[in-house]
Amino acid sequence: MKHSLIKKTVLLVVCIGLIIGTVAIAIYNKCLYDVIISQYEHYSIDVSKLVAVEIDSERLANVRDAIVEIYKNSENKVMSDQWGTPEFEEYIAQFESVKDTEDYKAVYADLQRMQDELDVDCLYLTWVDVENKCYVYLVDTAHEDPCPPGCIDPPFAANAVEEMKNLADGDSPNITKTEEYGWLMSTGMPVFDSQGEVIALAAVDISMNRAMSQLKNFMVVIGVAFFVLMLLVCALAIFLINRFIVKPVNTLSRAAVSYKDNKSAFSELRIERNDEIGALADSMVQMEKDIDGYIKDLISAREHADEMDRMANMDALTGVGNKRAYDMAVKRLKETKSPYGIVLIDINGLKGINDNYGHEKGDRSIKAVAATICRVFDPSSVYRIGGDEFTVILENEDYENREALIQKYSELFRSNASDSSLPPWERVSAAIGYAIYDPDT
Repeated sequence: MKHSLIKKTVLLVVCIGLIIGTVAIAIYNKCLYDVIISQYEHYSIDVSKLVAVEIDSERLANVRDAIVEIYKNSENKVMSDQWGTPEFEEYIAQFESVKDTEDYKAVYADLQRMQDELDVDCLYLTWVDVENKCYVYLVDTAHEDPCPPGCIDPPFAANAVEEMKNLADGDSPNITKTEEYGWLMSTGMPVFDSQGEVIALAAVDISMNRAMSQLKNFMVVIGVAFFVLMLLVCALAIFLINRFIVKPVNTLSRAAVSYKDNKSAFSELRIERNDEIGALADSMVQMEKDIDGYIKDLISAREHADEMDRMANMDALTGVGNKRAYDMAVKRLKETKSPYGIVLIDINGLKGINDNYGHEKGDRSIKAVAATICRVFDPSSVYRIGGDEFTVILENEDYENREALIQKYSELFRSNASDSSLPPWERVSAAIGYAIYDPDT
């Protein structure tokens, strides 16, 4: 299936645009994503550090000691992934007494106040069981489904196990995406007591759902804008390509088609451009000139060849056909199926004229006889086949009217012979005879 140049070019423009646009949107999306993540990481670190500094470490130490003691003495430690099961509820019930202590209430109130002031989703304090590689919740002020004291979580981040070995550095920012909570940025910073020992991690969960939703919506807007831009670019490309490429090419094509009827088709275009189209047009104009030159040379050569052929078949003295032309005519007659006749004419007394008046006057006699023969018969069928011999091929009308023509010939020569006003070398006579060929007989 053939496709036009404009379709191919537009398809190429669209493909290139889609590739560039897709790559650009992907890079732009990655850059925006990295910026958002970086801002949330810094903010989560700042919040968790602030909580670690502002929280009452002495009261927190008391809360931790009480919870850790129950945790260590518990025979069945149930992880948070069994949330809602009887076993989990039985395990968590052991820590209810801690929630009634003044230290827990004070720490919980401070943590909740900071959570409201900082406008974050969740602040919580955990103790790290390095030996069993898990986190034990101390206080959690989340608005929805807060983890009760003693709740055990495994490390979610890939590098959390290694970070547990050096609690003084805290937990680095970690991103999670779940069906329940969506996008969350979590960071934990160490809380130190008065002796500089790490007693817990102050952690924060910040929802990134809104930012990610905005990013998604923004990229949709960018995609739609890019699609509209692509349509405009394609429309502009079609216009420009049609005007500056397709239209000139079609003009050259039409000129090529009409060249056989108009030999100056390319010269009349007047395409003046300093590009490949202009170079092509100039080449076509030059080709036109070259072809015209070649044609003129061929015509001249053909005319010259025709003239040479005519001269080769013409008697130089009389202008009628010569012996060569007559031989060619005979070959043609041998293949014809139409009737024809051959007339033989011989000049009388030519030798006497040459002897008495000279060969110049003898040539004038020959020319006079030839002129008389051509007055009677078709000149194209008259041949001089010897010094004083002529032959005439009778065909078509000459063949049909042969008797009348021979009679006319005889009358003309008799008239010439009796005309005393003519010089002797023009008062000549010529014997005539003929034979006919009839294919039927």
